[in-house]
Amino acid sequence: MKKYLFLVVTGFILLTTGLCGCINNSDQSNSQQEEGILMEWTKESGVRIDNGVSSATVIIDDMYVMYYTAEGIQMAKSFNGLTFEKASVVIENGEPDSMQMMVSNSAIIELNNGSYRVIYEGQDNNHNRRLFSAFSEDGFTWTKEEGVRFQDYGDGKPDELFTSVPDIIRLDNGDLRMYYTRGITSAIALSNDEGLTWTKERNLDLDRIAIDPDIFRLDDGTYKLFFTSFDSEFGVGPQYVMSASSTDGINFTVDSGKRLEPVSEYKLLLDPDIIRLSDGSYRMYYSEMQNDGSIIILSAISV
Repeated sequence: MKKYLFLVVTGFILLTTGLCGCINNSDQSNSQQEEGILMEWTKESGVRIDNGVSSATVIIDDMYVMYYTAEGIQMAKSFNGLTFEKASVVIENGEPDSMQMMVSNSAIIELNNGSYRVIYEGQDNNHNRRLFSAFSEDGFTWTKEEGVRFQDYGDGKPDELFTSVPDIIRLDNGDLRMYYTRGITSAIALSNDEGLTWTKERNLDLDRIAIDPDIFRLDDGTYKLFFTSFDSEFGVGPQYVMSASSTDGINFTVDSGKRLEPVSEYKLLLDPDIIRLSDGSYRMYYSEMQNDGSIIILSAISV
């Protein structure tokens, strides 16, 4: 398990190219950056999931339901968002020579009819990463759907497919927008058929490494994008969570400072996953590699 999880993470961070060209966002308003919305986080004690990485958490019938990567994509349930009971593998790894030889990194979206679709990453034995989907009537029992939902080329090796770590938000017009990693940068795509087909909009170039995106829309209609980054432009050294602000969900200004930093000797903090709580506060689930090489899921609360 530890070897498997280490391979999952190194697939995200051991990349071989520098940053691509960046969008000039100098005219973007800095008001959200200065207001301090979701800027300060306090780590909560205890472990949410041992031996797991890359969570996607939703609340179904007042229950916290977390999907995370381990051997396949697994599910855990909680009544308080802190103590989770592991339930089952909901999406299994595919055959050794298939495009879904290893599945990981799920994003859950509730459909307009009350059912659910998960978009998740499948990796083949050539390390190409594509996005696939599964469907559920209730959010607990899942069936894989046929075909590839979306794929994009990475910003690393030529012709390598690198479509990873998706997160999805519903827009006011009913369309879905997906934020995903394509190497050491992220991008966005749109769907107008509930996630069955996607069209790339553009790359999200934030003038630094920006991977593991998690998007959240605030009450005032503005957006916060959480992502992980490094001090080095080559993806080495400590990995931590940062944020960026936007009025349209497309053009972002990176907020000052770091939202969360790692504490273990590996200095790798991964995959922010933000949910809003019933009292109006926010919780961030995140993964961190431990001193023994295992990866666990922890949490922090907004202050």
